[in-house]
Amino acid sequence: MNRRIFAEKNYNITGKVVPYDKFRLFIDKPQGFTINPEHFPKIIERAEALLNKEYPQLIASDYMMFKRDGNRSIYEGKYFPRRGDILTLALAEYVEKKGRFTDKIIDVLWLILEETSWVIPAHNPSKPGVNCCLPYAYTGKVDYIDLFAATTGATLAWIYYLCKDEFDNVTGLINERLLFELNRRIVQPYLDPVACGDKMWWTGVRGNTVNNWCPWIVSNILTVCALTVKDLPTREAIVRNALPMLDNFTSVYHDDGGCDEGPSYWNAAGGALFNACEVLYDLTNGYVNVFEDDLMRKMGEYEVKVVVNGNRLLNFADSPAKVNPSPIMLYQWGVLSKSEMMRTYGQNKLNGGLTGVGIDSSMPYRSFKFLVEPRLPKCDFVAPTKFWLDGIIIAGTRETSATDKGLYLAFKGGNNAESHNHNDIGTLVVFADGKPIFLDAGSGRYTRRTFSGERYTIWAMRSDYHNVATINGVVQKGGRQEYSCDHVYDETTGKLTMNLKNAYPKEAGIEAYSRSAVLENSVITITDNITLEKDGDIMFSYICDEKPTEVNNDSFVLHGRTVTFDPELEYAVEELDKTWPEVAGIPGNWDVDVLYRVTLKNKSPIKSKTYVMTVR
Repeated sequence: MNRRIFAEKNYNITGKVVPYDKFRLFIDKPQGFTINPEHFPKIIERAEALLNKEYPQLIASDYMMFKRDGNRSIYEGKYFPRRGDILTLALAEYVEKKGRFTDKIIDVLWLILEETSWVIPAHNPSKPGVNCCLPYAYTGKVDYIDLFAATTGATLAWIYYLCKDEFDNVTGLINERLLFELNRRIVQPYLDPVACGDKMWWTGVRGNTVNNWCPWIVSNILTVCALTVKDLPTREAIVRNALPMLDNFTSVYHDDGGCDEGPSYWNAAGGALFNACEVLYDLTNGYVNVFEDDLMRKMGEYEVKVVVNGNRLLNFADSPAKVNPSPIMLYQWGVLSKSEMMRTYGQNKLNGGLTGVGIDSSMPYRSFKFLVEPRLPKCDFVAPTKFWLDGIIIAGTRETSATDKGLYLAFKGGNNAESHNHNDIGTLVVFADGKPIFLDAGSGRYTRRTFSGERYTIWAMRSDYHNVATINGVVQKGGRQEYSCDHVYDETTGKLTMNLKNAYPKEAGIEAYSRSAVLENSVITITDNITLEKDGDIMFSYICDEKPTEVNNDSFVLHGRTVTFDPELEYAVEELDKTWPEVAGIPGNWDVDVLYRVTLKNKSPIKSKTYVMTVR
């Protein structure tokens, strides 16, 4: 940890930032920003579908709803489509150049410019003595940038780049207003040291720990800089400030490059860092270049390592059951970092084709870069059969390099204060022929409860709804004080053993507890050695996507695989609740109507016991 990859290179930005009138997009691509014509028909088709679309007004009561009852989806459901749609429309006008989409672009642009704040309700900052159920940044002074204010800024920067000439043909007021708002809402607060120190915790300038907000926001502010900021000293200041902020992010990463926020947040964590590095590379004509740094490469390879099969990834932390890593980003990252793992994965997923032209408005820079790629030749991908991430404590083993064949095992340690944490130390997942035997349910819809003191009342985030033990009725709790330790990884077999005594609070009454898991000879073996301070109870939970069949006193069957367990444990199964809004959509993410929890509980109190489970 504590790698500060930009500081290590001692970059001196003065004189290295490309002036606005000489800036060129995608300097590592010989064709620059020349869109592949194969995309044109789909781009225009998607934009045509938006010509008659109506956009609902963003009203105060929608904004206040989050503070009142935790609902964030009503407001966001009106807010986000504006951003995605305007990029689609602008791209179509850029490639067609007939003026058909111009008025619609201006209409949607004006809606966005008229919004009192680009900060969403769930991120609206507080102000002493004020009930901030509504934005307070209406006085002309903006002192806060959240994720989606920054993404709005990057979106509008692209609108300016693509449409500025067309706008000037209508009236110069459009570009004038657009640039004014980008300066007021993005550039000025970002360069304000008071706002960065007092309000914008995500910068890490006060020495605090940062998360994915840092590279996500910085990458989009760099996009605003690249495409709209014309004053060279200001361009240099933006880049100069960005480097230590991004180092604040890399410094919290372990040397293994693993993302403790999970594979869906990787896109906006390590993936956002890659996005920022691409903009920095172009902004400095290749001077700022960290793509071949070992940590940078491993941060990208993490996402490939945690692929289970298809869009099933190891969805630890706040990650849904389905994740689709960007093949073009992994391909580009692999090329720039010289990683065959990333390059071949991305190229294989593209499979000699082009994967659509939807623009990701959260980080549009890399989406536009995809549009210039030529059609790539087909390519095989060989999945790694073992991996060990010794920083975030995740090990994985697969029986074959074909992701849809054979058994797959992954085992997780760590601590319960990780970013987007679920209380899940010691959990594991098992797949067979690409289908889940024991799964991590994953995350569902966010509400106010998701990021409050009530977080661990949501069953999907509780340890007793992960594949771990509940001891003497005590579950794991959140916090760094609950952790795994004494990790022993066997590089030959992929077996991982860890001490889980400290993963539970003291009231669990644990004297000693170790768990190991290994895939050998087409059998997965999970071993729990538990000693309690006095006779007590053990209950193991396992989450499944179907109800087990052929249940006996020591075995059951899931997806054609036999699971055996200690006959001194009592089997039970239950359907999992889906009435809460946070979990209602989780079963659908697994393509089922309901998930199940299998519990195996000791029939009589035990003091010390070794439990062995197998899957074959």
